[in-house]
Amino acid sequence: MSTRSIAILGCGGMGLAIARRLGVGRRLYIADFSKEILSTAQETLTNDGYTVETFQVDVSDYVSVSRFAQAAASHGPIEAVIHTAGLSPSGSSAQKILAVNLLGTANALEAFLEVSQSGTSMVCTASMAGHMGSGLPVELERHLATAPRNQLLEHVALKIDKADPHGPARAYGLSKRGNLLRVQASAKAWGRVGGRVNSVSPGVISTGAGRQEIDGPAGKFIAMSPVGRVGTPQDIVNAVAFLASAESSFITGNDILVDGGVVSSLRWDTLET
Repeated sequence: MSTRSIAILGCGGMGLAIARRLGVGRRLYIADFSKEILSTAQETLTNDGYTVETFQVDVSDYVSVSRFAQAAASHGPIEAVIHTAGLSPSGSSAQKILAVNLLGTANALEAFLEVSQSGTSMVCTASMAGHMGSGLPVELERHLATAPRNQLLEHVALKIDKADPHGPARAYGLSKRGNLLRVQASAKAWGRVGGRVNSVSPGVISTGAGRQEIDGPAGKFIAMSPVGRVGTPQDIVNAVAFLASAESSFITGNDILVDGGVVSSLRWDTLET
């Protein structure tokens, strides 16, 4: 019997919340690098009545992602693919951030394109950081958007010195800008098979990783947000659910910025009275 499937890469706080929202009546395929996170998510979702299969996946390894994509498509059409796996600037090296966030997204886009069909919707997680870093050279943006995945990390701008104390933050901004651009550039290929691909750019969200940033450099963004609060996982779930549904069937190659207005404030704060 054919069952429509939902595939989720990254099943920590954000991924688990999305699984709960989208997984009702669907077969859930969830993947993460961490066995502990996978086990916790599987137990939680199974206890809540969901049908779940788990896979340990390294998104920086195309073969690993492709195996997951093939498995997710093995029992029926994939209705939605949600890619939330990523690293924050805290506690990770620049090259690891680029490998997971930038190359990992390119791997996911290509691997799931191979198994997608009419009606499949993929949503990738970018970041408001991708909107803040929009002043890159045109040549670099073209590389981030279209370079073959096996050459993606070879650009000189991505060779960040390990001794650079700002290296992880730079890598994060570049990777998230790259995610936005890669999704835009992938829309045509996805359209050929009847699928769609979009991204969501969270601002400061109260997840485990997000709270680490709130205690550090991201805390200032809450104070300047026009809505005056930190974001919740449900704020992101709402945007993802919309992009994954037929209600957004005319939207592809696009991004929804869910940041409480931080980016707009950074751009137009000179008009504040």
